Amino acid sequence: MALVDRVTQLQLWLLPWTWYLLRIALRLVFITVNNLYVIPAHFLWLLCLQPVRILRPELFWRLEGIMFKWLLAQVGWWGYSAGYKIYECGEDISHTYSDEAIVIVNHQSTADVATLMAALQHKGPVVRRMMWIMDYIFLYSNFGWCAWTHGDFFLQQGFSHANTPYCNLIQGQQYREVMLKLLKDHLKTRYLNRNHQWIILFPEGGFLRKRRERSQKYARKHNLPVLQHVVLPRIGALKTILDSVGPPVTHRNGPLQENGQHIKWIVDITIAYQDGRPLDIQTLVSTWRPPYPTTLHYRYFPISEVPRDEEGLTKWLYKRFEEKEELLSNFYSTGKFPPDNAESEK
Repeated sequence: MALVDRVTQLQLWLLPWTWYLLRIALRLVFITVNNLYVIPAHFLWLLCLQPVRILRPELFWRLEGIMFKWLLAQVGWWGYSAGYKIYECGEDISHTYSDEAIVIVNHQSTADVATLMAALQHKGPVVRRMMWIMDYIFLYSNFGWCAWTHGDFFLQQGFSHANTPYCNLIQGQQYREVMLKLLKDHLKTRYLNRNHQWIILFPEGGFLRKRRERSQKYARKHNLPVLQHVVLPRIGALKTILDSVGPPVTHRNGPLQENGQHIKWIVDITIAYQDGRPLDIQTLVSTWRPPYPTTLHYRYFPISEVPRDEEGLTKWLYKRFEEKEELLSNFYSTGKFPPDNAESEK
């Protein structure tokens, strides 16, 4: 009888683990098969629509944007189907949906992108008319080549660019200058010509866990706030975007740029994961962690309130990330963001 009892106990112990592993395996199979037909189908439709691109380019990019939104919905479904719910709070940004805007977001993990893909799905034309600025590694993800076709910009940490004069491996300040020049060219050839509106930007320049120590060291050296939940942002990409597609600024030599399609808003999104433990793509796919909420906090700023000189813009952006630090500190200690009326003034 003792042996039978042990076997029964073992079976009872193995049963939930067997179902758990089977569920993960089934999700992996489904997501793999889903990618194997969705992405080729996306490119097949784009190929069939090439005559429309020649005759009616504005219609082509509208249709491409709709299909791109559907594609990102597939990625957003990963978290939703696993019970990883997304909650939203903060200011009402619905009036910015149809305008040009720069979206600044704190960056903690690979799940940040998938979270935004899901959260922005219901926000009017935003998803089909937005441009992402993200790390080059995402180019090799399941949606990377579709994003490249859509007109997203990928930052590479040290690279050889065969189609430009910058053919040697470059890093540091020289690298950043080259990437900012490529971003400026990209905005002119992709953002403007394809009628994009929102630009998604992670100003920290990398994941929190990778940049925090270096950022804190820099902050202590230059007498800046030492941040724990975010890092000091980089100004280059934001300054380049504002100089390229921001509203005209009059200098001694005349307007900085004269394009009518210019940025009107800065949308500030703060992503908070429960207990400060970020999700990642592997978790969204495998669901090895139990249902786990993510909260997004929204703010917005008219572009007229944003300084355009480098020093003023740097102080303004640093201030926004100091406020993110306060928001996240409150969230991790209380489990929620402070009420709107307790937030710092714009």
